[in-house]
Amino acid sequence: MIVPVCALLAVLVPLLVGGRLRGFAVLRLRRTEVVSAAFVVQFAAVSVLPGPRVLLVALHVGSYLAAGAFVVVNRRVPGIVVLGLGALSNGLTIALNGGTLPASSAALARAGMLEAETLGAAAGLANSGIVADPRLALLGDVFAVPAGWPLANVFSVGDLLIVLGAGWASLRICGTRWSAPWEGRASGHAKGRHLEGLLARPAQEPAAARPRPPARRVAARRGGVTGWAPPTALTG
Repeated sequence: MIVPVCALLAVLVPLLVGGRLRGFAVLRLRRTEVVSAAFVVQFAAVSVLPGPRVLLVALHVGSYLAAGAFVVVNRRVPGIVVLGLGALSNGLTIALNGGTLPASSAALARAGMLEAETLGAAAGLANSGIVADPRLALLGDVFAVPAGWPLANVFSVGDLLIVLGAGWASLRICGTRWSAPWEGRASGHAKGRHLEGLLARPAQEPAAARPRPPARRVAARRGGVTGWAPPTALTG
């Protein structure tokens, strides 16, 4: 719970520095249905479905793969690469540890969660917990908000990157009193900015609609008759 709450607080940071959250109203993200499905699948695997464990692990890891695809197609959005690196750190560590992000016993103790973890009351697949012989243990939940503080819990390097990426994205997209909002937010990223520039150019008039140069008044050689002739008729 600590990561979503902190990410939300990071998104609200522009309000403190003159930014406008309405910048998100015109943000165009692609494949949002993919990341939405990933969140639903991950929640089901960790908190709803009872098993079998192999299926739960596959769903859990698969949710990170889907989220990674979302990051790739939206990689030009400011901050999303940092956020994606955080998800990659967590997802890879979870995949290498049988579907659970390894937690440090020291971090769990600081957060006042060690006893509950030791009792192992939760059935099914744990999103985070003590793992025997963990791999990439330094990328697990090794940090803690101490017990007695709001949102006391453990968190990882990947979680920090996710929060930092969310905050950076919000600052760039919404702007600040010192910087303008990101230009590509409503134009489909790089391609959209290019098309937007093309649409902003004045349309070129067709050749038939262009005004012709004025005709010059000349005296005809023959008969001394004065008349009008186009410039191309002048000779000599």
